[in-house]
Amino acid sequence: MYKSFKDPIYGYISIEKEIVKGIVDTAAFQRLRNVIQTSYAPLYSSAVHNRFVHSLGVYHLGNIVSRTIETMFQNEEGWDLSRCLFVFKLACLLHDVGHAPFSHTGEEYYLDNGSRDELHEEIIRLTGDENLRAEIASKDYKAAPHELMSVIIALDTFPKYFTADWERSFFARCIIGYSYVKNVDLWHSFLNCLISFLNSSVIDVDKLDYLIRDAYITGFDTINIDYIRLLRSVRIQQQTDLQTDFTAYHVVYTKNAISVIENVVYAHDAERKWIQNHPVVQYEGYLLKNIMAGVNRTYGNPNIFSKEMLTFQGDDLKNGFHISLLCDADMIFLMKNMQVTSDIMEYFFRTERKHPLWKSESEYKAFFNPSFTKELFAILECSMEQLIKYVNKLGMPSIINEQVLKRCDEDIEKCECLIEENSDKKYVKMLQQKKKMREWIMAFKEFAKEQEIAFNFVMIQANQFNSGFSKQGFEELEIVFPNMNKPVYFKTVTNVLTANKSAGNRFFYLFFDRKEKQKINIFCLVDKLNKLAKDATR
Repeated sequence: MYKSFKDPIYGYISIEKEIVKGIVDTAAFQRLRNVIQTSYAPLYSSAVHNRFVHSLGVYHLGNIVSRTIETMFQNEEGWDLSRCLFVFKLACLLHDVGHAPFSHTGEEYYLDNGSRDELHEEIIRLTGDENLRAEIASKDYKAAPHELMSVIIALDTFPKYFTADWERSFFARCIIGYSYVKNVDLWHSFLNCLISFLNSSVIDVDKLDYLIRDAYITGFDTINIDYIRLLRSVRIQQQTDLQTDFTAYHVVYTKNAISVIENVVYAHDAERKWIQNHPVVQYEGYLLKNIMAGVNRTYGNPNIFSKEMLTFQGDDLKNGFHISLLCDADMIFLMKNMQVTSDIMEYFFRTERKHPLWKSESEYKAFFNPSFTKELFAILECSMEQLIKYVNKLGMPSIINEQVLKRCDEDIEKCECLIEENSDKKYVKMLQQKKKMREWIMAFKEFAKEQEIAFNFVMIQANQFNSGFSKQGFEELEIVFPNMNKPVYFKTVTNVLTANKSAGNRFFYLFFDRKEKQKINIFCLVDKLNKLAKDATR
């Protein structure tokens, strides 16, 4: 028996009633209704869809993949294929059950000072998979924090759905994307194929749903993705390595999928370049990151982002609050009960928000490309990264203002005193670095004065856009054609994989206090930064 959920993307999503009652209708899963899927709402007002509908969508796509695989295998290997696919579909449904509020902004607090060790050890304990420890070390596996937490929450909350350790291990690996490495045989190579259908660097059902759903909900005009054609084109084939004589299963696609694979990359590129990297979205993330740090300092006992907070039982915070089933609304409630900061004011009052001097990477390049060589760009990129690290260390996250300049002057004075007491070369080098930092800060101050704007900037670094077509994973997707003995690489059958990698890795947005529609001469700033970059080459 099935229950149907009406969905604007797929029509109806059918889920077994026992799974609906035992998982979907529980508090742990219903919490996802109150966790917004993206951080796009400041740019696209309708983008308030949640992790709940996304999880149902991923389950639906996982179901299509499962039916495709069932037509290929009739248990001739003696495997329990039905249990494999059941666990795979559970992973699709529960892959976000441990997601933190506000998209990915708060999930770093799941880590212990940036380390995944504690979460990894908990997963090893829950799955009984001791091979994971060695594989994590050898492969440098680093799953997203919310993926690790989702595994822990799911295995803790829904243990009855797993009958053996291998099922728990396989479930965990599907969500965190950790392929089997040790003692891999034909069976484990098959499981690795299923893992890649949920979590891979190229195409998986998680990415497919959010690309399709985000485009639909935002109204962002992007290319159509024929997901049914793509997922019905999936094949799992045995291939033998001629050097090792080892036979393993590999994921391949039929020739019918080529056009859809191209469309997936086009859609992913468009979302990354024009939505995720948009300055409005970037600035929203900046504000939330600062506010969440404040919330955690104010209320954390010691940390508001914990496994306990995600459960119905919850946990106590400082100041007497008790939180359970942590969601976006809880964070907003805590914000409103904190001491008001400029970040909180900007979050709630859009009239208070700073504005970007340029509104895209393309506009940034239009201003800077004419006068910056590749070498000068590298110097600028490195210098801005160092400047951001410096102001962050001062406790002024990404801010460039008079207070930062004053702190820099104090640091210079301290260095000069240290040199007088001890002429150690490290102090001399430190002084040179501080003075160079001051020159960059002064360039922004002079620019502000000349343009008659407040010397109160926020600088946010963003990743320069590189097309998905430049990914090795896409190049090496395997395509099968009728009457051919072996698959061929995707890059050999399409001419779209011609994207050039960006010259640098990062660029920056500069936000300022715009009190009215002022005309700002951005080239004035470009010239100042260009001069400093040239000075650094001498």
